[in-house]
Amino acid sequence: MTVTYDWKKSMFGARAALLCLVLSGAVAAAGCAPQPKMPVQPQNAAGEVRDVNVIPQNLALFAGQAGGNALLRSQAAADEDMQAFRRRFFAPWDSGKLSRATLREFEAVLNWSPGKRGYAENLRPWSDAAWERMRYNAALDEASGPGRPAIAVRTADLRLAPTVKPRFARVEGAGQGWPFDDFQQSSVALGTPLMAYHASRDGAWLLVQSPMAWGWVQADSVAFADESFCALWKSAPLEAVVREGVSLQNGSAFLALANIGTVLPVEGGRTLVPARGSDASAKIVSVVLEPGAALPMPQPLTAQAVAVIGDRMMGENYGWGGMYGNRDCSAMMRDLFAPFGIWLPRNSAAQAKFGDLHSLQGMSASAKIEAIERGAEPFRTLLWLPGHIGLYVGRFEGQPVFFHDIWGVRSRLRDGREGRIILGRAVITGVRPGSERSDVDPKGLLIERMRGYSIIGGR
Repeated sequence: MTVTYDWKKSMFGARAALLCLVLSGAVAAAGCAPQPKMPVQPQNAAGEVRDVNVIPQNLALFAGQAGGNALLRSQAAADEDMQAFRRRFFAPWDSGKLSRATLREFEAVLNWSPGKRGYAENLRPWSDAAWERMRYNAALDEASGPGRPAIAVRTADLRLAPTVKPRFARVEGAGQGWPFDDFQQSSVALGTPLMAYHASRDGAWLLVQSPMAWGWVQADSVAFADESFCALWKSAPLEAVVREGVSLQNGSAFLALANIGTVLPVEGGRTLVPARGSDASAKIVSVVLEPGAALPMPQPLTAQAVAVIGDRMMGENYGWGGMYGNRDCSAMMRDLFAPFGIWLPRNSAAQAKFGDLHSLQGMSASAKIEAIERGAEPFRTLLWLPGHIGLYVGRFEGQPVFFHDIWGVRSRLRDGREGRIILGRAVITGVRPGSERSDVDPKGLLIERMRGYSIIGGR
């Protein structure tokens, strides 16, 4: 079924009546059910570790020790990287039908049993009535047919369910509750090509394929692109935004904000920005950015060039899955390397496997450090552990250090439960942040859980 703005509208009234009957029964049943015991959330302490106060929080200092402006990738390799970047970036517009396998993945989420639905924004279990409303609105049983090319007209959350409401797996365990919303798949930046396959019953959400992942996006963050729009967007040279919070304006009219890693076409010295017309179609607006706000892709990959962009991210707040317009660890790596025409997958495990991965499994902490210092290349090596990734930038006080966006360091509470020392931002640390603290679990140190390092582009 082709994505249009009036999907299934004529049938909504009858189905809404049915929904009322279903929900009334669910509410009545819920009133008789025993109420689950409210969990107690452990104390998560906002704090510091020695590393962020001792290690210079300045990538430029480490870049000078890593070759400065010397090329880390040859021009031929850079050209290949950029070709691969374009293929992956525009891949949604070349995709086919919505596969049954993909549809089953989203159906599985909405078909979770009551005991597996987790907790809502009030830290209470999701109610049956609210969950059934969401499932009914998704209308996945009616999803079929080809997609319709689209584009993000603003940065938007990519969700596993058509709702802005969160789903927390548990709220009594560190790393389980806020901000780790399991519905947050990722985010898509302004100008990201999409393929829209299905709309929710209320028209507020679209199920889309993005270059990184599938998910639900709010419909008003998307415009539908015709053949001429796609052809122009795909053929034009690309540039990447290299500053945070760049305001895109056409005269006095505000269009959108763009952050580091946003990729947009450029034509005749003007940046092309997608806008949403009154009929939900994609329009092209050309703007002039302030000098230095965006650079042509690919930029030469040097330690100094990476440091300049990375230092603009330093200290930025952590954002799980791109929530609140912020970044998590893997999103920061993606955005950091986009200006250089280097495509990185969305999650940390995929990023580690995307490069030349060297295993650290089965090694002691000291052996891992020796292996990193022996084989890793500053400013193009990713250090990876399950659920986390960052950029190796060199050494400080005889230890490897890396740049990463981190939520927190594992700790032990007085009652023995696991907690977190919340850093919640982009920082430079060693591989043992928090080791000097008595409340940090030595077995939970990053180096203890590190599985490998990956050289971007190989040797």
